[in-house]
Amino acid sequence: MGSSALPGFFFLYLVVMKDLIFKMTANLKGYLKSLNWIFLLGLAAFSIALAIINNIRVEDSHSVEWIGSQEILEKPDEVL
Repeated sequence: MGSSALPGFFFLYLVVMKDLIFKMTANLKGYLKSLNWIFLLGLAAFSIALAIINNIRVEDSHSVEWIGSQEILEKPDEVL
């Protein structure tokens, strides 16, 4: 008795979830289109420029090591 209702309920659940996913996708696309991408890219470029200028300006003891310029440490023998 209970097992015959299960496939129908599962099918209804899939239909509702599919509709929900399509609505969420449409809302996400609308949100992404509404963003001011030129402003966001300008803000990102400004942040990167400030990070580089700040790294050049500070003394070497406070300077950030860039990727690939860090010293590589050897693995200790007692580590498994």
